[in-house]
Amino acid sequence: MPEGRSDPHLSLRGEIDIAENRKLLAAEMTPDPVQYLIRFDDLCPTMLSAQCERFLSIVARCGVKPILAVIPLSQDPELKLQDAAPDFWDRMRSLEAAGATIAMHGYRHLCTSHGKPLLRLHEETEFAGVEEAQQRKWIRTGLEILRGNGLNPRLFVAPRHGFDRQTLRALASEGLGILSDGFARRAFMRHDILWIPQQLWEPARKESGLWTICIHTNTAPSALEYKLEEFLEEHAHRFTNFDRVISGNDRSPLRWSERVEESLARLRARVSARKSHQLRPA
Repeated sequence: MPEGRSDPHLSLRGEIDIAENRKLLAAEMTPDPVQYLIRFDDLCPTMLSAQCERFLSIVARCGVKPILAVIPLSQDPELKLQDAAPDFWDRMRSLEAAGATIAMHGYRHLCTSHGKPLLRLHEETEFAGVEEAQQRKWIRTGLEILRGNGLNPRLFVAPRHGFDRQTLRALASEGLGILSDGFARRAFMRHDILWIPQQLWEPARKESGLWTICIHTNTAPSALEYKLEEFLEEHAHRFTNFDRVISGNDRSPLRWSERVEESLARLRARVSARKSHQLRPA
């Protein structure tokens, strides 16, 4: 090639590379229209450890950081599925150290109250309808148990979606001001609590919004493991985590149109539950 002249093919290749780099940079700077969180419920020493580990290994391989809903003092007979695992608390600590977020999942997971929960999805709950002083005592004691085992609980998950305004006041008074529940499509403030919505019980493709997938590993069929693995293979890049959600949220209440959407979604969940004659576990 004559001196002083550039190869036009190399010049074109450089322009293509620059264009591709710009696309990649724009993709990184533009938030995904849809984001997913994943939450695992009913974690306690007597859960089915091996089954839980299979799900945890799936999300770990894909680099997804889950929310782990840990019961402080499980006394639910339905969760006594094996002898208490001696390494349970060690395992929870190691998972938190690796990036998982710990949620306080009720206190004893005994749903014997017949109060009126705000979401009205279950008739029997652990917290709704219980005196506020008792609820506050349970929350305080539950936090002490989790912290005493070296964990840092950062949000609350009510068994069977069962909480009322007294629960929310008790949570705020104990400094646990974030809840994983509700049927909106973004995190929002209500009753001085930040709500991170939870609307799915298995992976499902969505077009926009923030969606939390809640999985109960003790009762999950093996088909759900494969479904989660396949979903993550395609959508792992759209999974966010607790820290990103709370750092990026403007902590505003839902707008009127969003409240309407939320109410309709909650109504659909109730109708679905009645048709099946049974409600999903929580």
